[in-house]
Amino acid sequence: MSTIEEALELEELEENLYRSKRTWVPIGARGVFGGQVVGHSVLAATKTVAPHLMLHSLHSYFLLPGDASRPIIYHVARVRDGKSFATRTITAIQNARAIFTCSASFQAKETFTLEHQV
Repeated sequence: MSTIEEALELEELEENLYRSKRTWVPIGARGVFGGQVVGHSVLAATKTVAPHLMLHSLHSYFLLPGDASRPIIYHVARVRDGKSFATRTITAIQNARAIFTCSASFQAKETFTLEHQV
């Protein structure tokens, strides 16, 4: 397993609920690395959608710094499941407080070509 795969490992606690296995704090930072929290959130959301759907939009908000000495819990809310689109809201939680939230949209690959009229 690569270092990146190890850094993004999540434990599934139950449906829609995941826990980080490792967190990392950059030198001089006041909390866990935000990119890792985003990566965990995307991975958790991806585990809840159909395999043919791919992430196409992500909006995220850092609310509080994360504590690297404690695992982060990721709750995935299944907002919408359609044939071509799915939407998820992910909340990262520590000490019963939201430290991060994001909305992720997934889309099925489309097989059309771009066309223009004269």
